[in-house]
Amino acid sequence: MPKKPVIRAEVSESEQILYDVNAAAKILGGISKAMVYRYVQNKELHPIKLGARTMFTREELERFVKELESR
Repeated sequence: MPKKPVIRAEVSESEQILYDVNAAAKILGGISKAMVYRYVQNKELHPIKLGARTMFTREELERFVKELESR
């Protein structure tokens, strides 16, 4: 029996709706993952838990940056 082809959806970064900690750190100017987790621990950055994964919406990352600008 022939195998079914694997179809992979390619999504550009601008089309993504969730970002993992590595991507969030990069989007936030290349800070460390530890710094992202520190902002989460201090309740300054609000993640979405997807199973065991910590994810962020683009809107949350933008909100966080705007809040930093107003300090």
